[in-house]
Amino acid sequence: MPNTYEIILTDVGRTRSLDENSRQLIFTLSKIIDEEKTLQDIVDREGMTYPVTGDKGQNYIKVRPEYDQLQKLRDKKRAYIAAIGVSEGDVMNSDFS
Repeated sequence: MPNTYEIILTDVGRTRSLDENSRQLIFTLSKIIDEEKTLQDIVDREGMTYPVTGDKGQNYIKVRPEYDQLQKLRDKKRAYIAAIGVSEGDVMNSDFS
């Protein structure tokens, strides 16, 4: 089965030729997408928040670190997509949007 990099490279390569810089951006983007999937799995399984009991017995809710990372990663993903210069119509991979 092709990996994320190969899938995106094929999708983007259908509509235009790719220079080495674009290939490197796509490689990094594919790693971001793979990490996004891993973090999303954790958030789906564990939730966005978790309960915490403080040192004085107070209960409060904290945002799961994986959820914060996921949000930051999605910002990076959008920046890489913009840097590559493609739109959703250029690719068939749903992870690209």
